[in-house]
Amino acid sequence: MTKKNYKILNDCRGMYEQDIFNTIVKQRGIDNPEHFFNPTEEDLLPLDSLKNIDKAFLRVEKALQNNENIAVLFDTDTDGITSGTIITRYLNNFSNNEITTFIDEGKQHGLIGQDLNKFLSFDLLIIVDSLDKDISQYEILKNSGVDIIILDHHAIKPEIPYDDVAILVSSQREYGNPQLSGAGVTWKFCKYFDAIYGTTYADELVDLAACGIVADMMDMTIMENRYIVSKGLECIHNLALKKIVGGFEFNSTAISFSVAPIINASNRMNQNDIAMKAFLEDDNKQVLSYNKQLKKCKEQQNEEVSKLLPGITEQCEKQINKKMIITYIDTPYGISGLLGNKLLEKYQRPILVLKDIGNDFSGSMRAIGLDDFRGVCNESQLAQAEGHELASGITINKSNLNKFSDYIESTLPPLNKNIIEEIDIQIDIADMTRTLVGLIKKIDRISGTNFKPVKVFINGIEDYSIDNMSNYKHLVVKPTDYIYLIKWNFDGDFEEMEDHALMNDEIEVVGNLDSGFFGRKFVLKAVCDEIKVAK
Repeated sequence: MTKKNYKILNDCRGMYEQDIFNTIVKQRGIDNPEHFFNPTEEDLLPLDSLKNIDKAFLRVEKALQNNENIAVLFDTDTDGITSGTIITRYLNNFSNNEITTFIDEGKQHGLIGQDLNKFLSFDLLIIVDSLDKDISQYEILKNSGVDIIILDHHAIKPEIPYDDVAILVSSQREYGNPQLSGAGVTWKFCKYFDAIYGTTYADELVDLAACGIVADMMDMTIMENRYIVSKGLECIHNLALKKIVGGFEFNSTAISFSVAPIINASNRMNQNDIAMKAFLEDDNKQVLSYNKQLKKCKEQQNEEVSKLLPGITEQCEKQINKKMIITYIDTPYGISGLLGNKLLEKYQRPILVLKDIGNDFSGSMRAIGLDDFRGVCNESQLAQAEGHELASGITINKSNLNKFSDYIESTLPPLNKNIIEEIDIQIDIADMTRTLVGLIKKIDRISGTNFKPVKVFINGIEDYSIDNMSNYKHLVVKPTDYIYLIKWNFDGDFEEMEDHALMNDEIEVVGNLDSGFFGRKFVLKAVCDEIKVAK
């Protein structure tokens, strides 16, 4: 099995808090920390630099003035839910007719496979966060008198004549920030509307734009993205979002580990409409009801993952010398990507999780250690991968599977069996002060792709007690009365850890620093990737 090793970039033991902060900033190449951590509206690229945004505005304005029937088609993931919510809520401020909403089913995207008849009664269809590779469905609707606007960010094939059948506004079209997600594009379209109408309705939707950008793993070193996320984190306006975040601090971590998982669970369990309805609802009781249903989806998803994981792990172990692991599952739910993430963390190499769908195998690809495994898959001409470079859907004809596997094995470089994970700083437990944690939280507030939260290594911990949460599900190590080291979903032996505590055996941890209330008590926390006894 691939082994994960750590490389500590900066030994900061015994340093003053501000010096540790400055060390991290310098290591990450941030020349102007004040601006980087406090982006301004000037970091937004000009609204009219999004190609066709003016044409899209004029078509929507015409629809509003003429009381036309408008529909919005949501995509299913967090970026799609937030994109659809943004445009629907925004246009409801102007329209005499309530905007009608639809959402893709399961893991389906766009119009492909849709019953187009349900859209024929509308004058305008707005599709968010989705772009079909086949324009025939667009053509059918256009020829039936339905105009289409697409607000999107996915890769565009230049040979496809989208402009003949729709008004396409995309961050992939000659735009200075191709890392702006669908929710970001949609929000900027609403800002364009505000700029012309002298309104400010988009400002109360920026929390949704922030969620879409972070959840869709956009580059968080780009200042436009940082500004939108920063503004969004200032205040939660959406009621469903408030219920999901609850009493936790609203930051990038909350989006990545609370908001996105619960939305994505609903589409994995083929109940996409629950998330859509929740984010469009303003009645408190109804939102609470939807939130309970979303939590139930996540519970069912986790049960299905637990049921399948032993079998696919067994498949993986038989391919331990392969550069790419291929696994197969039989489930009615769209959890292949989630399983792929878990396997990727363990095996540290490209992973395919596939279902049998007749003539093809279809599922999810996850990869590590490469810049663009999606491109490698497509260059083989034996598979079709669509999505992000290292996380995408993939379809392979059954007759091509062995050839594809052979191609990957011959194309990829030798497997690196010693993955190096970089640790930002090493500190002592005595260095973990409220001031230091506050400074690191300032760095971590807007984090994500290409700007990960600060990773910390702490060793030399000998005096501590052991506790558990949720009936021995989570491990809590307490070096002091106000410092808690937490390992969620601990899969080790709790009694063994208690024995180590009694013997004062040294432990070491790798994790991220945080602070907040633990029950009714305010504590400093290290949320740990790993807690282990030092060798």
